[in-house]
Amino acid sequence: MKRKLFILGAFALLLAGGSMWSCQKDDVMNSYEDDLMLKKAKSSLASVGDELNWEGTVCAGEAHQFCLTFPQDTKGNGDPKETNGQVQLLVEGDDPETEDAVETEYWIQIAHGGGNTGFCFDYTFESAGTYDLRFKASSSKWSQTQVEVVNCGCEESFTYETIFNEDGTEVEVTFTYIPEEDMDDATVVFTFAQSVVVTGLEDWTSNGVTKQKVMDLVACQEYSWTVTLGADCNGKGQSSANAWTDFKVDNKWEYDEELEEDVPVMDSKKGDLVNINVYCPDSE
Repeated sequence: MKRKLFILGAFALLLAGGSMWSCQKDDVMNSYEDDLMLKKAKSSLASVGDELNWEGTVCAGEAHQFCLTFPQDTKGNGDPKETNGQVQLLVEGDDPETEDAVETEYWIQIAHGGGNTGFCFDYTFESAGTYDLRFKASSSKWSQTQVEVVNCGCEESFTYETIFNEDGTEVEVTFTYIPEEDMDDATVVFTFAQSVVVTGLEDWTSNGVTKQKVMDLVACQEYSWTVTLGADCNGKGQSSANAWTDFKVDNKWEYDEELEEDVPVMDSKKGDLVNINVYCPDSE
């Protein structure tokens, strides 16, 4: 009888030990799986690279916001750690910081900052075009992207600046025109006086008192022409001459009932600008 009790007791102990081992094994396996999942999560987080993002259309001449984002870095104790990042723009020309080599293009820094997962900055591209950017933060290697910059609209304008000589018989004039829309095969016309000598616009066509040229004009692009105007007075008692009187662009067509066809409409851009006058040489 005592032998049976002993065997039963030993068997019970074996069952209890097996149960405890099974529980410990499950705990160990669960802990291992948790660690493995955590490592996979960290690995997945680290595999997320740096990104340079922006929203909407990037307009020439207007500040636009860009954001550089990157994974959260951590300290040895697991606390969050800030990361520094930078963004550079590829520009044409020779790098002034390198004396031993001559480049046709080089990188300039347009942004530098830090944060836990990113930072934002504003940058203005002065003219439309496609620009190359490169950036890095969490990675030691550069990543590259391109940004398309477009003209987003402007107001049409026409202006001039003058520089007269001492006696006012000659003047250098810089005319500047900015169209508000694209115009293909537009005829651009300057009107000068017969009693003036025009230097400049040599590749333009002379037609009476005008200089004309057919051009494709791009919206919001600045066009400048510099001419020198000198008086050539032949009239008796003439003391001055209207050197320049008008600037026109024909980019519109209207139907002419007499000709029964569309004809170009010369649209003056002079506005409120005054004529440019020069004095006649030796005039009293």
